[in-house]
Formats: sequence, C-alpha cells, structure tokens
Amino acid sequence: MLAAPLAVISVFLIIERTSHHRFFSRKLRVGAPVVYQSTETSTCPSRDAYDVHPAEHGDYYYYLTNKYWRVAEVRPDGWIVARSALMEHHYLRRDDPNLRKASLLERLRYGGRFPYPA
Repeated sequence: MLAAPLAVISVFLIIERTSHHRFFSRKLRVGAPVVYQSTETSTCPSRDAYDVHPAEHGDYYYYLTNKYWRVAEVRPDGWIVARSALMEHHYLRRDDPNLRKASLLERLRYGGRFPYPA
C-alpha cells in the first residue's frame, strides 16, 4: 500500500528535475518566480550556502547561494529585469546559465522568499 505513493513521488521528482532543461523553450512572463545561483565569498557562509570550499590559506570560503527573484519585465532584446524582495532590480540575459525558473517544490518550500507580484 505504501509502494504506490512512493512511485508517484519518485516520478514527480524526476519530472521536476528534468523540467528546468526546457526553461528556455518556454517564454518567461512577468511575475514568474526565478532562481539565480550566485557565487559568493566571505569569512562566514550563510545558512543557505551550499558547495562550500575554503580558500587556499583558509581565510575565506567560496560557496553558492540561490537568490529568489520575480520577473518584473521581459525586454524584446533578450534582457530580463528581475526584482528582489528588497525592490532591487537586476538586469540579466535570458541565456544566463545561472538563471532558471523556480520549480514547483521551490515555489512551495521557499514561497515566502519570492517578492510579491507588483
């Protein structure tokens, strides 16, 4: 009886994992939640940091974090204007490898981190 729900969950996770590869085939719309993966350096990584590596002499750490933004504008020349929760505007190319559409699981788990649609 437990095998059926586990099979459904595993199929759902496989679909979610492969769905971001089709991100650029679909059009981005204003208000769509996006995730931007950024590389940061500091003496103390944040709680959201992953893939943490110390510097050569151990003074700093290099790590990756996810930024949760919402699309504010899609320009016809290929640029996207994303808005952060602090109302900062970020100008990104549509083909930026660090930019991807938020998956369903990210929208459910980190929904409070995305700014509200304007």
